Amino acid sequence: MEELTGDISPTVAESSNSFSEFNLTREQTIQLISHLNGSMSEYAKCLMDKFVPAIVGGCKSDFDGLLCWNGTEANTLSVLPCVPEIKGIKYNTSYSVSRWCHGNGTWNITDYTECREVHPMVIPQGAEITTTIYFIGYISSLLALIIAMWIFLYFKDLRCLRNVIHTNLMCTYILTDLFWILTLTLQIFANINLATCVFLITFLNYFILTNFFWMFVEGLYLYMLVVQTFTGENITLRVYATIGWDLLTF
Repeated sequence: MEELTGDISPTVAESSNSFSEFNLTREQTIQLISHLNGSMSEYAKCLMDKFVPAIVGGCKSDFDGLLCWNGTEANTLSVLPCVPEIKGIKYNTSYSVSRWCHGNGTWNITDYTECREVHPMVIPQGAEITTTIYFIGYISSLLALIIAMWIFLYFKDLRCLRNVIHTNLMCTYILTDLFWILTLTLQIFANINLATCVFLITFLNYFILTNFFWMFVEGLYLYMLVVQTFTGENITLRVYATIGWDLLTF
C-alpha cells in the first residue's frame, strides 16, 4: 500500500501551532482537528499525543503517513483498523494493520498487507425485478416438475423405458432448479466462502449440461425406435444412463 507523502505534515503542524495561540486544551484542539481530512487529522492527533508522557522503554506516538500509532510498550505488536479511504480508494475497515515496537523503543515498518479494497457491487437498473421474475419462474417450474415426476413414479402402468428416460430428463431440470435457487439464496442472504461458491456453480453447470445430454438420449431413443426398429432393443437403460449422466465427465 502506498503511503501518503509530501507537505501534509508541515501543513498540519502549522495548524496545530495556530490552535495553541488561542490557549485551547488538548481535547478542544483534537475536537477542532477532527474536522480535518484523513491523514491530516491523524497527524495532528499524533502531535497532540506528544504531550502525553511516554512509556518508559517503549515507543513514542508516531505518524507513519496514514495512521497515528499511540505510544506502546517495547516488544509489543500494535493493531489498528485499516484506513477507510486513501486517494479515493475505499478499504475494508474490518481488516487490520499492525506495527511492531522493538525493544529499543523504535517502530518497525507498518504492515498494510492485510488491507483489502472494497469493490461495491453495481446492480444494473431493473436487475432486481428480473431476478425476482426468474426466481418465481424457477419455483413454478420446480413444483410442476416434482408433480410430474411423482405421477410417473407412483403409477406402475407408466413404468417403461420411454418414461424412465422422461423421468431422468425431469430429474436434471429439478436439480438445476434447486441449485439455481440455492445459489441465488445464499448469495443474497449469506456470506458464502469461495469453496462453497465454486461447489455450487460447478454442480449447477453440471446439471445444466445433463439437460442437453438427456435430450440427446430422448432423440436417440426415438431414432432407435423408429429407424433401427430391430436393433433398438439392444440398447439398455444402463447405456442411456451412462450417456445422460456420465458421458460429460470424461
